[in-house]
Amino acid sequence: MDVQLFLVPYDTGRPRWRCGAGPEHLLHAGLTAHLQRQGHVVRDIHVLEDDPTHDPAEIRTAFELARRLAVQVRAARAAGHFALVLSGNCSAAIGTLSGLTPARRAIFWFDAHGDLNTPETTTSGFLDGMGLAVATGLCWQSLAATVPGYRPVEAETTFLLGVRDLDPPEASLVRQSAMTLVAVDQIPAELPRLLELAPLAETVGYLHLDLDVLDPAVGRANYLPVPDGVTVAQLTAAVAAIRDRVPLHAAGIASYSPEEDRGQGIARAAFAAIDAML
Repeated sequence: MDVQLFLVPYDTGRPRWRCGAGPEHLLHAGLTAHLQRQGHVVRDIHVLEDDPTHDPAEIRTAFELARRLAVQVRAARAAGHFALVLSGNCSAAIGTLSGLTPARRAIFWFDAHGDLNTPETTTSGFLDGMGLAVATGLCWQSLAATVPGYRPVEAETTFLLGVRDLDPPEASLVRQSAMTLVAVDQIPAELPRLLELAPLAETVGYLHLDLDVLDPAVGRANYLPVPDGVTVAQLTAAVAAIRDRVPLHAAGIASYSPEEDRGQGIARAAFAAIDAML
């Protein structure tokens, strides 16, 4: 497969800090050579940067990077390339998904957390805890509309996989919505049935992998570990089941802090997941 790599090395508006160091760490760990050994062609590597004259500002920076990413993902797809985005924060998904329009999209969101807070429900003020809420049109509509191609993704084609740390407002939202929540113990055995029940005909898939969906026994992905996550085998089997149902056009790997991954188990798991995606 022809792959275009996009690196968005930011965490809460700061370049190459904390999870912002993850994208380049995966690259330096040999991702390009690994993809080539698997028979893929890496067409290009784009590193997205914010204007260095601006002070770090989580909201402004996140949406500026999303705007730039949307344009580049659209160009990659027009050339027939698979867009693989390595980002510090999950909010990069807003740009990637915007680059896939006007196609009807399905989101497969692997994450320990829901990322479904809004400015009205958040207690942390952390924009990255709102990434999926923005993608599905629940908040920040005016800023999201500045991202080229932005359109909310339907709840009916949104899957939350391995999520196990929901704030009460997020849990209430999921219960009342048409999103599909796939618990860890349902992966992968129940996933094919749940995929069949969803209205996924004529959709293109975006697979989002926040690496803290993995169980801490695999490794510590970042500073927000949550117990009882998925194994590497569960993750790759789930990805394979999704690929059998929906063509994947883009994927994102996010929330990886190399300093937390002392045994490099998470980096190895990321490579295995990418193999399953492609």
